Amino acid sequence: MTTANKVTIARIMLVPFFVVELMYYLRTGDEMHRYLAVGAFLVAAISDGVDGWLARHRNQQTKLGTYLDPLADKLLLISGLILLSIKFENSPFGEPLPLWFVGAVLGRDLIVVSGSTLVYLATGDLIIAFLESILDLIHMLQMLFPGLALQYQS
Repeated sequence: MTTANKVTIARIMLVPFFVVELMYYLRTGDEMHRYLAVGAFLVAAISDGVDGWLARHRNQQTKLGTYLDPLADKLLLISGLILLSIKFENSPFGEPLPLWFVGAVLGRDLIVVSGSTLVYLATGDLIIAFLESILDLIHMLQMLFPGLALQYQS
C-alpha cells in the first residue's frame, strides 16, 4: 500500500470524528467542539492535497487510490452538508442550510459519479478530471467559510 493511499485512508477515518464534533457543536454550542470540527475538516482538506501530490510526484498512483480519494472527498463534504441542513434546537448557526442547496450539491455529485461510471463502462478506464478536484476545493471552502463567518454575526 502506498503512502498516498494511507493518507487517503486516514482522511476517511477523520470523517466520523468530524461528524461527531460537528453534531456536538450543533447541539450544545460549545466552542471547543467547533474548533475540533473545523480542525478535522482542515486536516482532511490539506491531506487531500498531500495525497494527490504524493501520488503524482512520487509515482504512487494506484487503482485503489482512484476510488478511495473521491470517496473520501464525498464522505466529508456530504456528511457536513447533511448535518448543516438539519435543524437542531440550540444550533449556534440559527437556520439550517436550505434543502434546495443540499439537493443541488447532492445532484451535482450524483451527476459527476454517474458520468464517471459511464466513462468507466464505455472505456474500461476511470479518468479523474482536474475539474473534479477544483470543484471539491470550492465545496470545501464553501463549507468552511460560512461556518466561520456565522460565528461573528450579532
